Amino acid sequence: MELRALREFVQGATTTAEIESFTSGQGILLPGDVRNDIAEAQSGTTPSELTAGVVSLRNLMPGGDLFHTSLLTLLCGTMVKRGADPGAAIDATLDNLVRQLDALATGPDESTRAAAQLSIPAAMTMLARSKETRKRWYERSEIMDRLDRLEDEELVPLWLRDIFTLHDDLDLLVLDPKNRRAFEFRLIGVRDRLYHCYALLQDALLRHVGPGYLDSEPVDPLAVRYARNDHLTHADHEAAATLSDHQRFNFAYPGVAFMPGSGSPEELPKLDGKPLLTVAPKGIHFNWRPSNMYGVLHTALRSSVELTREFPAAEAESLLTRCGLA
Repeated sequence: MELRALREFVQGATTTAEIESFTSGQGILLPGDVRNDIAEAQSGTTPSELTAGVVSLRNLMPGGDLFHTSLLTLLCGTMVKRGADPGAAIDATLDNLVRQLDALATGPDESTRAAAQLSIPAAMTMLARSKETRKRWYERSEIMDRLDRLEDEELVPLWLRDIFTLHDDLDLLVLDPKNRRAFEFRLIGVRDRLYHCYALLQDALLRHVGPGYLDSEPVDPLAVRYARNDHLTHADHEAAATLSDHQRFNFAYPGVAFMPGSGSPEELPKLDGKPLLTVAPKGIHFNWRPSNMYGVLHTALRSSVELTREFPAAEAESLLTRCGLA
């Protein structure tokens, strides 16, 4: 795709009229030939055609300034929602997000604030659908440093941090000293607070071992669906406003009688490089409000904790012994 009119437009400087149109709720002010180019880029109907359109838009980045580049990222994001590969433009989109955060940190004007309304949703749209990108960007501490400053000044939404601190492909060891069993679970898209992990973990464990394990109660199906963000309906979201969940087991680790759900998976001790929990019959009762502890970040983000294996009896005994649980 040539997209000549769009290329010339985005390489130019954003005008005052564009910002006024956008901030007044009239939409983004675009010449007719530019609209035609956008329609051409977004005309695909199959995932491969949509991805090709995203690549064409990505190749126009960066634009002449932050607002125009953010417009391109938003256009890409709308195509990702329709089925384009989020990886086709995600690094360019996140590079622009870093520019956005830097601009916000240096005294934002109206144009910078307007650009944030384009760049942040675009980044969220792609990150929610790209686990591998989240894993790569999880290691970039400069993002968190910027967010720390901007959150204090209320220049970015608080939930933006949460997308960068999700736990993806994190393997968790779970030991049951009473029954001398050991399990490994994998976390994907799990928030950085153990309440979320517990809600999903206790469901996954009970699906594997069967109901009543360690004298546990059944899980609440709606609470599990909410924790997964599993195709929630409007009625589900309304019900979530008063939904409560609680632990079905006592979650702890060797030497500690109870691990609060407010903690992070990163606070757990490690065995062979993997975080470790123990499960036992529930003693202390604690409950939480899912919508407060891990409200839905994005409609496309799915969260899961799934069993990857149960260790053979001899290996389980070895793990328990190494943890002083002989």
